[in-house]
Amino acid sequence: MNKLREFRLFLPVMGIILLTLAGGCRARKEKSVNPTPGKPLVDRSVQDLMDKLDQNAFKTDWLSAKASVTTVADGAETSFTINMRAKRDSLIWISITPLLGIEVARVIITPDSVKMMDRIHSKYTVSSFETINKLLQLRVNFEIVQSLLWGNFFAYKKNENRFNSVYTEDKQYILSSLNKNKLKRSLEELDPNKQVIQDVYVMEDRYRITRVSVNDQKINKSLLTNYEDFRDTPGGYFPYKSSTLITAEKNFELKIEYGKVTVGEPQEFPFNIPGSYERSR
Repeated sequence: MNKLREFRLFLPVMGIILLTLAGGCRARKEKSVNPTPGKPLVDRSVQDLMDKLDQNAFKTDWLSAKASVTTVADGAETSFTINMRAKRDSLIWISITPLLGIEVARVIITPDSVKMMDRIHSKYTVSSFETINKLLQLRVNFEIVQSLLWGNFFAYKKNENRFNSVYTEDKQYILSSLNKNKLKRSLEELDPNKQVIQDVYVMEDRYRITRVSVNDQKINKSLLTNYEDFRDTPGGYFPYKSSTLITAEKNFELKIEYGKVTVGEPQEFPFNIPGSYERSR
């Protein structure tokens, strides 16, 4: 599998990795929920807001979902249907189907590896996150993948990127790796030693994330994810629509809208590679 075809095939997979899974329950029809008016914003400490994010995080041991996905890469727009299953902290399974209804790829993501079957060309790949990061010019691991899938808080570079301030904007809290003081923030944004800038936008009442912005100045890459169409689910308050823009050597945009979703039911993760398939290197 050549690198260009591998990159394009992996776009919807990475888009799913970088977006959220919608939570829900098959037993009842769910309606969109708008945030209820909350108390006026008040000053909060960094640790206080992080505690609130943890308390209100989406949590489930099992999840499955079906979604419509659109990617835009090099000016070309492509639509897919995604079937996804997940087990918390262990495994994410993805099946990619174009509009014709024939599965073109199947993926399993674990903390140690990313495996993909290319059903069109009868090939398969086994990669580490290090390999994927080189392909996509980003730095992600399973922990970040799962947090983004479930719309939960994460630090892009946990050991290097600390959150320093909380401020408010348009009835949202913004948890930032930059200083709260506007002047100092402007200077930090221009500081070549400040390699990663991360801002997390948080609802004032539900304490759910509406936007994540990451700018890695060292490798000149950025990621912006927006969440909308929030609904109450058995696993927590969750967005059914998301959009992501990744700016890198190969820029791409992805939009996702979830339909049927199941929370809390054990799932199976079939991934049997036919003996005739050739491993791509």
